[in-house]
Amino acid sequence: MEKPTWLDRAKISITLDARPILASGEHPLERVLSETATLKTGEIYEILTPFPPMPMIMKLNEAGFESYSEQDDAGLYHTYFTNL
Repeated sequence: MEKPTWLDRAKISITLDARPILASGEHPLERVLSETATLKTGEIYEILTPFPPMPMIMKLNEAGFESYSEQDDAGLYHTYFTNL
């Protein structure tokens, strides 16, 4: 998948590294839903995970958010959400 035109790293307003949350046995979905609800139009939310967060992507897409996910060289997934 090609990077979307809306993905401008300068517009990332919130970044969440979910690895510690996941390692503790918790799930970050409620926190992500709460924090993405505060985004202004065009702002971007970034979440870092060790795997593609498909259920979260589907839930936020259903709520009207655009999403894009990519894996870096270290195997970490960077997933971005915006409400255009």
